[in-house]
Amino acid sequence: MKKLFVCSMMCLMAMASEAQVITSATVNKVYEEVSADASNGFVYNAEYDDNGCIIAQDVYRNVPCGKSDLNLIPTLRYHYAYHADGTLASRTKFEWRGGKWQCYGKLDYTLSDGRYTVEYSRWNRKKSDFDLPCGQMTYTLLANDEVTSVTCYYRHHKNSPLELAWTTTVEHQPADIDYYLSHLLR
Repeated sequence: MKKLFVCSMMCLMAMASEAQVITSATVNKVYEEVSADASNGFVYNAEYDDNGCIIAQDVYRNVPCGKSDLNLIPTLRYHYAYHADGTLASRTKFEWRGGKWQCYGKLDYTLSDGRYTVEYSRWNRKKSDFDLPCGQMTYTLLANDEVTSVTCYYRHHKNSPLELAWTTTVEHQPADIDYYLSHLLR
């Protein structure tokens, strides 16, 4: 079941990030879009670095409390790191549990030699560190960052090597990539 979930999430990422290498500008744009949408039941707060890049984002559930009062319940926290060129290096996810933020996992992003690679690693509470990546998506890019193929790898056991799960050629890419990204990064 975990394998199906991780592969499904990474597949969703594949569909959502076609023709788009995620940058600090992408993260900022998506944040502006989701935080402007009051109808989704969530409230967002971001922390920026000196260059105007989002380095942390908190997500709160907006729960009605009484006739006109609202109660903001902490839900998720994301920490972002960027490469020197402004592309996203990692996004670490925290969940609010037991009255404190607990690390859940992270995505690491690498752009090299016409390939955009995203790896997912789970947080290991016993080791207080991330496990080896349990899943990886590799996007083969053209010079204009258009995706030509997507390959998914999955680790079946903690110390086993990543194994090929599937690969596909991309023939059609969505016209409005920002719409897909806004739903992926929420």
